[in-house]
Amino acid sequence: MGRTMALNSRDRRSGVDARALATLKATMAELDRDSPIYVRIATALSAQVASGQLSPGQALPSHRELARSLDVNLTTITKAFNLLKKRGVISAEAGRGTAVRGRDLNHAAPSYDQPRLPPAIDLSVHKLSVPGYQDFIGSLLRQIASRPDDLARLQEYHSAFGSNHNRRLAVEWLLSWGVSATPNQVAVTAGAQHAILVVLASVLTAGDSILVPRLVYQGVKAAAQVLGLGLIPVDTDEHGMIPDSLARLVGDPRVKAIFLVPTLANPTTVTMPLDRRQAIVDIARRNSLLIVEDDLFRPLASNQLPSLWSLYPEGCFHISSLSKVIAPGNRCGFLAFPERYGPAIASALRGSIWMTDVISLTLVQSLLEQKKHLEFVGTLRQQLTTRHSLALTHFGNALAKSDPESLFLWLDLDSGQDSTAIAEMLYERGIGVVSSDVFMIGKTKPNNGIRIYKGSARSDTEWDIALSLIATLVRKPE
Repeated sequence: MGRTMALNSRDRRSGVDARALATLKATMAELDRDSPIYVRIATALSAQVASGQLSPGQALPSHRELARSLDVNLTTITKAFNLLKKRGVISAEAGRGTAVRGRDLNHAAPSYDQPRLPPAIDLSVHKLSVPGYQDFIGSLLRQIASRPDDLARLQEYHSAFGSNHNRRLAVEWLLSWGVSATPNQVAVTAGAQHAILVVLASVLTAGDSILVPRLVYQGVKAAAQVLGLGLIPVDTDEHGMIPDSLARLVGDPRVKAIFLVPTLANPTTVTMPLDRRQAIVDIARRNSLLIVEDDLFRPLASNQLPSLWSLYPEGCFHISSLSKVIAPGNRCGFLAFPERYGPAIASALRGSIWMTDVISLTLVQSLLEQKKHLEFVGTLRQQLTTRHSLALTHFGNALAKSDPESLFLWLDLDSGQDSTAIAEMLYERGIGVVSSDVFMIGKTKPNNGIRIYKGSARSDTEWDIALSLIATLVRKPE
């Protein structure tokens, strides 16, 4: 298919391709005639996008050409195109006309993915384990090495879902943070990122789209890019994704799911209140949309609100892991899913890494048996709040939107400062942070800021040194 809607024989009055026009009219004829004509036009064009008759980036006829071809007035076409723009189906730029919206994910790798040396103090990614973890895992590994039967067991294949025993561990881990599931509803994954990839591969196909916050965790951008999925940004406020903005986009036929980090969101640290969670679930349920709930920061929140999984068990996938709250090197995650998706989840698990690292699972078992996970998370939460207090002395109100219990700071910058340039200047001074561009979906910059991991400094002294350097480039305390 070419790059415009006009291809073969054309409507003599307008220049619009006759075959495409005939298909458009036929689709409109099948729609409810009680609907306004502009709605039927928008719906028919959406159907052509969903079926592949109109390709991403393909130019559409001008308003005037299409109005002549369909025998409607110009205002009707304008209203139809405005509706499609609100739904994220098309985009318009001055001097370039209107085109089917592409699926450019604006992917930008954070500093730890780029081929250059890491900075001296790398606060761009979670790097360090919880205090006490190294001694714990060292003792455990020595115990395993001293028992030949345990070593032999570690060499065996295990179920893609995880063994029955491991799935019961998953249930226990989730229940520790107020999330209830049965062994038949859970699978063990190689961390949260793997769980995201497994869910998206299980329930979506190339060409589908996901509604995401305008600033979204970079990992879901990478997974979507690998799987050929589109990401459509939804506006947010101080409580997270805005329901009215979400409702305007759910009519796009490409949209099949919503991705959220409802607790201590990455990168903004926002925790979605209960009424907002319920509003999002209500929209998803009314429109038969799935929800992917990335809730790996939930253990850090002292006030644990009902999960989206608990509000929408028939359509929600809940993800948790140890990487952010225990140790980044522990690649063990847990996925709760509606049982009807079990076969698809199993297939995606087998098709990716087959099974999770057994040593990591052995560690989880010991953590749960000794209740060490609760101790470690409590220690980490205390460290994070202490470092947040220190950060307030450097940045004051610039951290007003940043939650003290979050694993990272979200530092708002002045409108005259460019987050990408700030991040690069800090790298040159030996400090690693991540700019808002990495998380951005769409061309509109919703928030100008940088993310700074609190748990990655090797000591409070190093943390203070890093903050002092950052403050010299961004803003002074108020």
